[in-house]
Amino acid sequence: MTMSVLHTITKSLPKRLSIAQATGNGFQPNSWCSVTTPHTNTITPISIPIVRRIWGYVAVAFNQVDKDRLSKVGPNRLCAEWILKNGGGVRFTENPTKLWKDYNHLPAENVPFRIKVVDATNSSIMKIGLHHFEGCKNIDTVIFHKCKHLENDGLEGLAYISQSLTHLQVSGCYNIRDSGLAIISQLQNLKQLLIFDMPFVKDIDEVARSLKKSLPDCDIQATKRGM
Repeated sequence: MTMSVLHTITKSLPKRLSIAQATGNGFQPNSWCSVTTPHTNTITPISIPIVRRIWGYVAVAFNQVDKDRLSKVGPNRLCAEWILKNGGGVRFTENPTKLWKDYNHLPAENVPFRIKVVDATNSSIMKIGLHHFEGCKNIDTVIFHKCKHLENDGLEGLAYISQSLTHLQVSGCYNIRDSGLAIISQLQNLKQLLIFDMPFVKDIDEVARSLKKSLPDCDIQATKRGM
């Protein structure tokens, strides 16, 4: 598959993807979807595994740190762009009541800002993306809610903001297990921790007890179910 074809497919998928074969329990092994090529309206069948692989490449690309861009705009803007490109939102210390969600509506590049809140709800962030936190010294709140691409060890990148981070929510992130939550014990400045809707954590009570020992001044609320 050439890059031009890949570009066409990824651009057309969001609005033009149709599933040809599906069951109530998910896709059949030989399921196919169709992609309509822009301008020509040509319909091309693509297997579901190929579509998933394409989106995997896109997700990784959207999470990698662009070092050239970093040197140009600095860590706060690059971090904000990363979060917004992946479907999340941010708040700035300069205007903490406003939640920025639209990449195209960020302040001009000559307008400095500092990120205060990262809301990654329903975003496609991954572990490699958390390297964007490096150099962001004012992030005090992070929400990881329904981050389906965030890996079990995906919280390790929070170490970059351990000095400023005081509020953390981890919920509906089904790849994260007991061991993945253990890294939170290193965030010594946490004041509030909220963990819920984590059905694949085997012993949430033990996780909470262990974290409380490491973070005695933190208000910890943890449950496997929703809240």
